[in-house]
Amino acid sequence: MTSDVPASPASYRGLLALVIILGALIMIGVGALIAGAMLGAGRRADVAAPYVTNVPLAGARMESAELQGNRILIRLSGGAGDELIVVDAASGRLIGRIRVEAAPRSAP
Repeated sequence: MTSDVPASPASYRGLLALVIILGALIMIGVGALIAGAMLGAGRRADVAAPYVTNVPLAGARMESAELQGNRILIRLSGGAGDELIVVDAASGRLIGRIRVEAAPRSAP
């Protein structure tokens, strides 16, 4: 027959210590997540200046813009002549400038 006598409290001592330790670790982890969220909430990402303020030269104006993949092709006119500008769409980084000569070349 089985005994109705409960097991001795000494056998549960290890399990009780494990549950208390794991509960404390969970509470510490949740506290760290809340503290990290509170500290990170006031932080702002560096905002890049708009593409148009970085790109045109003095006296130039934007004639057209075209999106191709992750690049933006901007055509400027005026100022020092026509120019094509390639900008990375994700970061706003200027990739290249191409001067366009509008005057036809004379034959030799």
